[in-house]
Amino acid sequence: MEELVLTDPVVKPEEVTQTYKVVALILNHEIVATPVPSTPPAPGLVSIQLRDNLGAMFIHQYTGQTAQDYIKFVNTANFSTKSLHKRILERLSNEGVLPGTVTGAPDPPTAE
Repeated sequence: MEELVLTDPVVKPEEVTQTYKVVALILNHEIVATPVPSTPPAPGLVSIQLRDNLGAMFIHQYTGQTAQDYIKFVNTANFSTKSLHKRILERLSNEGVLPGTVTGAPDPPTAE
């Protein structure tokens, strides 16, 4: 097969995932999800959906008692000094799911 070999190759910069933003938080008290092996099934599901700087989705879930504890925390937390999104990102970082540093300020509401 014939092909053209460029004298000066086109170089595309390497795509690097560097940041994540929270796009959805789903809390469900009743659903019974597949638990971690060796733990009995228990109701509760928390699904955190993030989008990276390249547009790809990342989903992390908590189930059972961990999810129920997370839901209780969200229902009772004071978010006046630290936003919900910041707390979500810090937890994912502290647990080693996505190690890093949380920066920036909460997004202002948008008019639609």
